[in-house]
Amino acid sequence: MEGPYRDLGAGFARLTGVEGARRGPSRITHVEDALLELLRNARDAGATSIYVASTLRERRYRTLTVIDNGHGIPESHRDLILEPGVTTRHLDPVIDDPSSSPHGAGLSLYQIRARSLKITVLSPSDPTSIQASFDTNTLPERSLQSTTRPSKSNLRATLQHFTETTNSNRQGPLDAYYGPPARVLATLLHNRIIPMTQDGRRLRAEAASLGLGVSARSVQRIMRGELLALEGVSEEEGAGWVARGRRDAPGGGGPVLVLGDEDRARIADILRRAARAGYLEVEDLKVESRRGEISLSSRVYEPEEEYE
Repeated sequence: MEGPYRDLGAGFARLTGVEGARRGPSRITHVEDALLELLRNARDAGATSIYVASTLRERRYRTLTVIDNGHGIPESHRDLILEPGVTTRHLDPVIDDPSSSPHGAGLSLYQIRARSLKITVLSPSDPTSIQASFDTNTLPERSLQSTTRPSKSNLRATLQHFTETTNSNRQGPLDAYYGPPARVLATLLHNRIIPMTQDGRRLRAEAASLGLGVSARSVQRIMRGELLALEGVSEEEGAGWVARGRRDAPGGGGPVLVLGDEDRARIADILRRAARAGYLEVEDLKVESRRGEISLSSRVYEPEEEYE
């Protein structure tokens, strides 16, 4: 009689029969579901830090690259892990919620493979990198309920909730980061997940091997320290109104500087170019002139579209 799993070596097994069906992951109906399973896969492999690089092309094709410092995958099993029922936690499943099915590292990758355009293990270890691309016309992203966030994406919120839940359940500590590929590369270097080199071409090739497609210009800006590392998602306050240059002195006096439309347009252009140099965007610039002071406020956010 066949047992509940078949040993595949190197700590891997393929679940069979009733056990395979019982331990299957939840149905993936949105891109956020796929991201959540990739995050669980990294955590179940012992990761203490996870980096998610996200790009959107033509407002339709989402690519997620999940990089982690977990135990990794043996080179001999990097393709096998994408097959149905394969896991390393067959004897020690993880239970996030008593009402849900137990799961383990690797179990969901086959289902993501079936719902994605492509999923690839780019780097099996040191660090591990898995990249998946989706057509959001066939696997949509959930509609964002908040109307105050320009990103229109729940992916960062999914990562933040997962991180906070993991840490509150004492399965942590887990640090997680979300951003465009160039910022993720800067963060990997800052956290010494990959070594810094003064050879730009070598660094760009290293980034590409992890699924981080960045331009030569971006690599040079990272090496010069112009692109800063990301903050962990649990540390971020989120994008919103940011005011600069305002002094709240009561009863402030002095002359009022009047700015015309041309002057405001020039200020907006300067801020926009400064933001894009850091892979950000600004919108809804407000300039208010009061006696003895000028107040500038604008919404700052990371764009969803991939660009250099």
